[in-house]
Amino acid sequence: MIRDSKIRAEIVLEWGAVKKLSAHRALEYQLPGGPFFNEREPPDGFYNLPFFLAYAVLDKVLGELIEQDTLNCRGRRPFPLGAKMAASKNVVPWQDYGYVEAGKTARNDLAHHAKLITKAECLAYVAAIEVELVAWKVL
Repeated sequence: MIRDSKIRAEIVLEWGAVKKLSAHRALEYQLPGGPFFNEREPPDGFYNLPFFLAYAVLDKVLGELIEQDTLNCRGRRPFPLGAKMAASKNVVPWQDYGYVEAGKTARNDLAHHAKLITKAECLAYVAAIEVELVAWKVL
């Protein structure tokens, strides 16, 4: 779906960061001949970072689809994510547009009102975006 291989490679790299942050877990390890370390899992609020970044990747993908004339988005540039999603609704093969749109609302609440969501919600929205990007053959 993304024709420019350089842009696609950037998206894959950025998605890799989302996945790495989403997979952050508590670690236990011992240095050879040294002390034992026990790192706690980050607080639930930490997972709002990969959640927010996942929507940035989605925004980039939809923006690239506009640039390559796959989507027709109207209004003043830069187009907000909601406008890009609406323009794509009947053009790209969304698997669960409604759920990803609900996540966009939560993303807006985070960005504009510092309203955090739970770890479970963050990870569920990240997974939903990944389903879309795989279905669109971006990942």
